[in-house]
Amino acid sequence: MARSRVPRFFVTGTDTGVGKTQVSCALLSLMRDVGLQPQGFKPYESGCASLKAPADALAMREAAGSTLPVEAVCPHRFRAPLAPGIAAWRLGREPDFGVTLAAWERLKDGPVVVEG
Repeated sequence: MARSRVPRFFVTGTDTGVGKTQVSCALLSLMRDVGLQPQGFKPYESGCASLKAPADALAMREAAGSTLPVEAVCPHRFRAPLAPGIAAWRLGREPDFGVTLAAWERLKDGPVVVEG
């Protein structure tokens, strides 16, 4: 598929718990159902019960049928249920944009759903 014709979606919302992950998973599943090989990308996930198993990113990965490592789907994970910038600040650090960009570069050639 030519790069200019690759479907890309950005799903956003006004708050947590408003359905962004459900919409993202639905889009990924639909693309998969029509024979595409989509990838989900959630650069920042906060409120993670487990940093090794961020629920939203794993749901997106499963909906896409992806085998990418969780670090590629969600490079920044935080336990605190706060905006990611605030969660990082509380830990005395900032999310490394270089890490975010490197993860994005792995996805640049196919259909992607970004949740943020």
